[in-house]
Amino acid sequence: MSEVKQSICSVSHITHDCYNLEQTNCNNSTKHTHSDDHSHHSHLGHHHGLDLEKVNLKLKISTFVTVLFVVIQVAAGLYTNSIALVSDAVHNFTDALSLIIALFSIWLQKRPVSLSKTYGYNRAGILAAFINSSSLMVIVAFLCYESVERLFNPRQVETHTMFWVAIVGLIINIGIGLALHKDSQHDITIRSAYIHMLGDAASTVGIIIGSIAIYYTGYMVIDPIISLGISALILWTSWDILQETVHLLLEGTPKGISVDNVSKAIETVPGVQAVHHIHIWAIASQVTALSCHIRVNDMNLSNCQDLLLKINTILKDNFQINHTTLQFETTSDKN
Repeated sequence: MSEVKQSICSVSHITHDCYNLEQTNCNNSTKHTHSDDHSHHSHLGHHHGLDLEKVNLKLKISTFVTVLFVVIQVAAGLYTNSIALVSDAVHNFTDALSLIIALFSIWLQKRPVSLSKTYGYNRAGILAAFINSSSLMVIVAFLCYESVERLFNPRQVETHTMFWVAIVGLIINIGIGLALHKDSQHDITIRSAYIHMLGDAASTVGIIIGSIAIYYTGYMVIDPIISLGISALILWTSWDILQETVHLLLEGTPKGISVDNVSKAIETVPGVQAVHHIHIWAIASQVTALSCHIRVNDMNLSNCQDLLLKINTILKDNFQINHTTLQFETTSDKN
């Protein structure tokens, strides 16, 4: 290796190749081995902090309870003639939809990789969150239209039923929110469902206050005003997720990671001269990938392996980057 004037060592999680620019063959050119030191390149799911079976059970129970309550709430909204209650039922329906999408994405993410899907279905979670947040925009438009119409044509509302249905809804939202809170920190799809629950809990509190206000004041216009507030809340809670999912689908650098900081961290490793052609993207909400070219001192392939382990340790510990492809380049002093 040291006798070659110019060479590039490409070291990744699958193969360790040495490409000679002047010779077509290189001793030990391709080693299809994967030593125990490569445990940080695991491809078994990458769901750090998530127990998929427990999350799956939580989502199934939450979905059943939410769908059942949506049916009750729609019936109660029609009975009480409350657009705010119907709006909250629609919001709850989007909660159920987000839970169903989360269930579906977990099922997809558990499927094995294949020759046609070499990354598996990990990105299904990001796509699901995008669909979920996008659908809310259409729903918000409908709710705003109906609420504005009722501002000019208020209708009589039966506040007693409205109040108690909202109380039941608040209890359900808080319960599901608590169940999903921990897991929402590790997966964007579950976080989407969790934020839905928080938003719906807040809107339910608004309905409770509104029903009390209507009961004591008789001002029916309070009902569509609450509905407009719920619509604004839906828009606010979904916008951040929509932006993040679009960014990730466009393979942007994940939130919280600076390309400059990653490059500087790699360059602190002894033997590294410079880093270029660096790309960082998210395969899934928990799987961040990186590829780059690294100019190093002239060395044997075995030394490249040691360097690879040091760099990957820094990337994993400091930036939670757990899927890397590093291409080592070196030019001899003669050149």
